[in-house]
Amino acid sequence: MQNLRRFILKYHFIILFILLEVISILLLANSQRFHRNRMVNTTNDVVGKVYEWSSEVGNYFRLNSANKQLAEENAMLRQQLSVVYDTTTCTYDIIKGDTLYKYIPAQVVNNSTNQVNNYIIINKGAKDGIERDMSVISTDGIVGVVTDVSRHYASIMSLLHSKSVVGVRFKNNQEIAGLKWQTNNYRYGMVEDIPTHIVLQKGDTIVTSSHSNIFPEDLMVGTVEEFYPTAVDALNKAKIRYATDFSTLRHVYVIKDLHKPELDSLKARLQ
Repeated sequence: MQNLRRFILKYHFIILFILLEVISILLLANSQRFHRNRMVNTTNDVVGKVYEWSSEVGNYFRLNSANKQLAEENAMLRQQLSVVYDTTTCTYDIIKGDTLYKYIPAQVVNNSTNQVNNYIIINKGAKDGIERDMSVISTDGIVGVVTDVSRHYASIMSLLHSKSVVGVRFKNNQEIAGLKWQTNNYRYGMVEDIPTHIVLQKGDTIVTSSHSNIFPEDLMVGTVEEFYPTAVDALNKAKIRYATDFSTLRHVYVIKDLHKPELDSLKARLQ
């Protein structure tokens, strides 16, 4: 209270001036309709701007919840539909899904891109139905394979790993090859074992092949960046640009093959 009294005594002229200014503005606003309307309009503008800023701040903090909801909706749509990209017309064809796969949306909580062996950690685990050897994709292309699972989290060996090998296919000629990461750059991989009679062009599309034991067929992998023809009787190589940008990866989908137990049982009987 003593401090308040000293403050008022020290600044009483300024306080009195501000008080008189407020009274004058109120009297002026009430004396004539023009001034009153201007005052109301100005007040409405200020209040509206405050509400707008408040709404924008609220929307920003609700982005995480909105993104989660969108990811779950996308996963549900992926289960209901199969989407095939036609590179000749640059259009998407939607066909009726066969419900062979379940898509589980997850958020990336940790991700490395500059190591020899890179891993990704997601916020879904055993309680969400995640198991080892499940394939993982993004909205742009394939990401990697689940290697370890805890109750609430799972680790993924990404394509940016020295031991990552994926069976792929060139879409324009149906040729099968193997994809590895040998470039030390998170945007590029290397396709090996390309027959010498195959000639590739920059921009050719690469998708997963039916020979892959992990990924479903025809998932987007990337495009040819450079083609390296070798000597006669040797296999060619090609540098590809991954469809997935691992440096900005935030949301992924874990694919559960609903027929895998049946296929594994059949394979076991054949051994």
